[in-house]
Amino acid sequence: MKTKDEILSAIDQGLIVSCQMEKHAPCYSEDIVELMVKAALWGGACGLRLEGETNIRNIRSKYDTVIIGLIKIFRKDTEVFMTPSMDEVDRIVEAGADILALDGTDRTIDVHKGYDLIPLVKAKYPNHLILADVRDIEDAIASVEHGADLVAPTFYRFSKNAKSTDLPDWKMVANMVKSLSGKASVLMEGKIWTPDDAIKALYYGCKAVVVGSAITRPHLIAQRFVDHMHGFDKERSLYY
Repeated sequence: MKTKDEILSAIDQGLIVSCQMEKHAPCYSEDIVELMVKAALWGGACGLRLEGETNIRNIRSKYDTVIIGLIKIFRKDTEVFMTPSMDEVDRIVEAGADILALDGTDRTIDVHKGYDLIPLVKAKYPNHLILADVRDIEDAIASVEHGADLVAPTFYRFSKNAKSTDLPDWKMVANMVKSLSGKASVLMEGKIWTPDDAIKALYYGCKAVVVGSAITRPHLIAQRFVDHMHGFDKERSLYY
């Protein structure tokens, strides 16, 4: 297993591709994740973001690249769904993830805040990097105080004060980098649609850039074209 420093060096200034495809998606097939991984690595990606222990284990057995691992569990009684408990953490660690993606928000699950899991994970798996997916600077600061090594504004679209659910808030990203300087690194994730967006993220000080929908989800790319062409005349779910 790579050390934390080796992992951080491997992803520095690079592109991490989120290769996820839900079974209900129109282009889903049993081998779709591996095909997306092959395409991402061929294109020069320095790392991958993968959901589910089966996908993580399969890709880890075939490719020596950085893997951000997570498991999504959706429940009706909470908004927290990203690797919500130690059970999911154990499964992605066993499968071979290098970086553990957790909910880094103050949303409640079983009377605890999402980021309350971070110190428990850090204590059990001190050699793994923890990535906190957050909505805003307040979540980011709290997650780092709880022990996160990395943060990403992945959940910005869920923020009550989100300026857009379709575009990044660059001012917030820049301020997040400044607020966490010397304490944790920021990965830019969420609504990165073009190479210019990725370059902006690096310019503002992000460690690396994570891109999913714009590369690996053609149905969402098509949906975005339709939304813009028709003036966003349909409500779209923030969960995907």
